Amino acid sequence: MTRQQVAAMVVINAVVSLIISLTVVLTFDRYRAAAPAPVEGLPQPTVQTRDDIGPTATETPVAVAAQPVATYVVKSGDSLSSVAYRFGVSLDALMSANGIDNANYITVGQSLLVPTGGDLPLPTPTPRQLPTLAPLLTPEAGEAPIVIETVVVAERAEDERVTIVNRGAKGIAMEGWTLEDEDGHSYAFPSLFLWRNGTVLVHSGAGSDSATDLYWGLTETVWDVGERAILRDTNGEVVSELAVSGGSAGGG
Repeated sequence: MTRQQVAAMVVINAVVSLIISLTVVLTFDRYRAAAPAPVEGLPQPTVQTRDDIGPTATETPVAVAAQPVATYVVKSGDSLSSVAYRFGVSLDALMSANGIDNANYITVGQSLLVPTGGDLPLPTPTPRQLPTLAPLLTPEAGEAPIVIETVVVAERAEDERVTIVNRGAKGIAMEGWTLEDEDGHSYAFPSLFLWRNGTVLVHSGAGSDSATDLYWGLTETVWDVGERAILRDTNGEVVSELAVSGGSAGGG
């Protein structure tokens, strides 16, 4: 290759390089002219990194189950809601502490765990009401207001009876007292409390004792006309006596 040819090739390469450079520059300028210019006064978007972005959801604290502090034994008439109200805890907390799914089902005698926040009430002592008994009268001889009121004489033992009345203002325990005739027959009173204005019949025949009727259990008659019916207390003192007359008699 001659020197003239080499020089021509250099010139041609230089021209080609210049054309390529001008083409690149013109293309870039045309792209910039086509891009929209930012408008003043409008907020421009900002690009945030992942570190700048906060949590997308609010964290929900995990509820900690209340710890049981006492127990309560279910009584008749209790419901789970009434127990919760009594101790100032929620129904859900009480159910959760005891693993109960059905709030309508508890049993008498069941022990319930009372969760934190429920204070057991102090037991209120219930005064015990003792029965009021009529005052007993232990009279001196002749002072008891107990009288033999009538004696019914009959041909059969089951038809005979003696009526005894308490005419006093107080009840009297008559256990151990005796009713006698003058022929040696004697009847001992069982456990009996004769209230004021109370009456008891002592039957000569057999039967079942009650508060108003006592039975001597004899098969033969006891009372004879003209003899005395005698009532004695536990000390053997005569409290009342009555002369027996035909049919019946009254006395003091």
